[in-house]
Amino acid sequence: MTAQDRAPGWDKRAINAIAARDYGGLERMFEAHDWDAGGRLFGQIAPSRVVETYGSVAAFEAAHPAEWPDPVDVIEIEQDQPDVWLTSYYGFAPESWGLLGFTQEWMRRDFLDNSRPGALVVIYGAGAAENPLERGRILGVQQQSHIRGHKRDFVPANRWADEQSDEGRRDKWNYALKAVRAWRVNSEARPRVQEFAPETYSPGSATLIGARGRRLTVSEARGLLDLDLTEVTVFGGVPVDFHVSGPAREILRPSKAGPVSQAAFMTRESEGPKHLYILALEGNADHFLGHPAGGNRIVKVGFSRSPDTRCYSHNCALPAGAFRWSVLRSSAKDRSPFPSSSHALAGEQVMKDVLDQHGSSLGREFFLASDNHIENAWNMALAAAETWKSE
Repeated sequence: MTAQDRAPGWDKRAINAIAARDYGGLERMFEAHDWDAGGRLFGQIAPSRVVETYGSVAAFEAAHPAEWPDPVDVIEIEQDQPDVWLTSYYGFAPESWGLLGFTQEWMRRDFLDNSRPGALVVIYGAGAAENPLERGRILGVQQQSHIRGHKRDFVPANRWADEQSDEGRRDKWNYALKAVRAWRVNSEARPRVQEFAPETYSPGSATLIGARGRRLTVSEARGLLDLDLTEVTVFGGVPVDFHVSGPAREILRPSKAGPVSQAAFMTRESEGPKHLYILALEGNADHFLGHPAGGNRIVKVGFSRSPDTRCYSHNCALPAGAFRWSVLRSSAKDRSPFPSSSHALAGEQVMKDVLDQHGSSLGREFFLASDNHIENAWNMALAAAETWKSE
């Protein structure tokens, strides 16, 4: 830092800038830290409160960086002690839960003292998770700031209302830290927590891990790079417009700036093994089409590294309402992925041909067809992808 940066008044300028950027102003920053202004102006007393809590204004700056570290560097550079942690949630929904929460202030303080801004937290499904299929499975990863607040600061109004109406959750996780990025583990390849973290996790430590978190070992942290991930939006953060699915080593890298897309909604993902899928539109097909559907379904056919993630991406493009996509058929449910995009493309083309011939094309990969023709197209597609050979 230059002498000019440390000119008289630099400390107040630094504090005011961080308060505006990370907390929405000095008053909100005081609320987040439970500081008392003592009848004085926030700007007057802020430097004293900062030093009392952080030790110095410089330490306060370090706890509130303008940019977050590359997640892969968090895993690989700190080889002796990666800043990667494990905890459990009842589900993984960063779109409506943009925080890491603690039930006691000393638990939050312990995490702050032993982690750095930009730490990664691996989330697994708790034993009481709402979805039984998520219990004990690695669900996602989030990157943590040291920005403090109350739980209500990092959830939407409807989620806060749900928390308040549930006696079991009302007084839990209120001591919060803001999450800044998040990645969902593709549901087709979620490892069990005891396989992912055999040294850190044990049934006897599950309560402690869920309440306070526990740092992963070096080998466990590096295992994070073997997962298939999709970046998703964190509540209060920058929206993720393109849900790209792929190996963690690729997906965890910061996004590169590029031109604004001029195309319609699209999703992208890395090359590699693929699954076939058919999505079905739930809701009144007659109303959606504007004419009678004749009892047929509206479907979308395709292939993806993660059909569940592709379904999620398409639902993100729909406004809240009476229509949602669901996974009707997925090869991920009972077989390994096809070796390449070419194999899956052969299967997708068969589905298009069959549904175009026996149903009605709605443009691109969308069709209106009967259940029998959909099932026939699916079976023929699996056979075509299985037997495809390069020329």
